Amino acid sequence: MHELQIKYEGQIKELADASVRLAELGYVTSHGGNLSYRVAENVVLITPTKVAKRKITFDDICIIDMEGHVLYAKEGRKPTGETPFHLRIFQKRPDLTGIVHAHPPVMTGFAIANTDLLAKPFLPEPIIEVGPMVMVDYEEPLSDELARAFDDKLDYANAFLMKNHGALVTSSEGVERALEFFEMMEAAAISIFVAELLGGADVLEKKHVQNLERTMKTRNLPMPGAKGKVTGLLDLFYK
Repeated sequence: MHELQIKYEGQIKELADASVRLAELGYVTSHGGNLSYRVAENVVLITPTKVAKRKITFDDICIIDMEGHVLYAKEGRKPTGETPFHLRIFQKRPDLTGIVHAHPPVMTGFAIANTDLLAKPFLPEPIIEVGPMVMVDYEEPLSDELARAFDDKLDYANAFLMKNHGALVTSSEGVERALEFFEMMEAAAISIFVAELLGGADVLEKKHVQNLERTMKTRNLPMPGAKGKVTGLLDLFYK
């Protein structure tokens, strides 16, 4: 193995396993989606371009620096073409370590409909663990414009709907945790969609949202968003 594969063996396995799991969940098709894991200040593990997520193995994972230079990639493998927005998010939010981008059917439907339902407080777990899922304007895939589209949203969100494109969820606890949050938000989207069909989804009252901060303290959960930017849950959901 390459010396960087040896050094980050556990994290590379975590990223490869998360890639396969993403496909098993039905959140990607063909070569779609990409995942990354920042394992050091200037070292990022990232999935390769043009490889189906269900086929990703340990040796497929590319290793790059924060400028996008390839530190290691096996012959025939190159980092995903959407590397720019992964790196820009990591640059703007140094607290984050895991990113999952995919096209899950229900959340992507919300993105196509341009609805803000996932940015509203409906369920306790998504509120305290992920925070609001905000809409990012459509930009061409693989472009620098797409990378910059996240800039004005990053301070107040850890999860994003990409208009007419898909979804992106981050974590400060690695890529496996980011995927768990991704599953949570797709499940929430399904529940909200069903509630809308049944007559309408009701948001939690402000007092109940604010009271969830006690739960966060008990579970030692960080406030979603950039450190020092968010004063409380009401700041996220009712600003």
